[in-house]
Amino acid sequence: MRFLALLRKELRESLPWLLLAGLLLLGIGLLTLRSEAQFARINRQHWSSRQALGPGEVVNTYALVRFPHLTMVAIWLAFIAPGLGLALGVCHFWVPLFARTWSFLLHRSTSRMSILGAKLAAAILGLLVSLGLVWTGLYWYACRPGLLPIPEPIQILVVGWVYIVIGLVVYLGTALSALSTARWYTTRIFGLAFAALAAFVILLQWHPGRVFVLAVLAIAILFVQTVAAFLSREF
Repeated sequence: MRFLALLRKELRESLPWLLLAGLLLLGIGLLTLRSEAQFARINRQHWSSRQALGPGEVVNTYALVRFPHLTMVAIWLAFIAPGLGLALGVCHFWVPLFARTWSFLLHRSTSRMSILGAKLAAAILGLLVSLGLVWTGLYWYACRPGLLPIPEPIQILVVGWVYIVIGLVVYLGTALSALSTARWYTTRIFGLAFAALAAFVILLQWHPGRVFVLAVLAIAILFVQTVAAFLSREF
């Protein structure tokens, strides 16, 4: 069984979760943008009449403050991306464990690294396509001229991608906990606990450089531990 065949198998098994996450994000995003655009059209003509300023008058600062229109969609993405990572981790690692199908898969004519690589590649591709492309498409749609009064800032696009990366961190943490042979009350919970802690620390950061470094560090730690656990475990 070659790598591409394994990859197709993993993508096929992951497809329901990928479709659910992608359609959910797309539906929420389109509904939010349509309501924001409609609200903007209704209130566009009221600005000059309600907020008309005479000579020497001071603009109310609070009238100039606004949140990006995709803020609510980004909040939903903050839950959808880790949820998809958790679902894919369970699908790729916990289900074969409960169904006792690891032995069948490992005894095929392929290496363990190819099997693990196919699972990781399917998760990364799934997150990129089902969430990454949808989120980028929503941002592009929100920035279309004439749709909204003010284009969306690039920062909101970056924030959404940070949430998607956190989904990958949760996936690796779920995989590591599934591959561990320890008890839950000892070190088996480490993968999920570390992923949750890493996600929390990443979300606390404001500087893009720190976010990037912490995300890469968390992914590298979980990836190395997952590979080591998979290659050394006796199923």
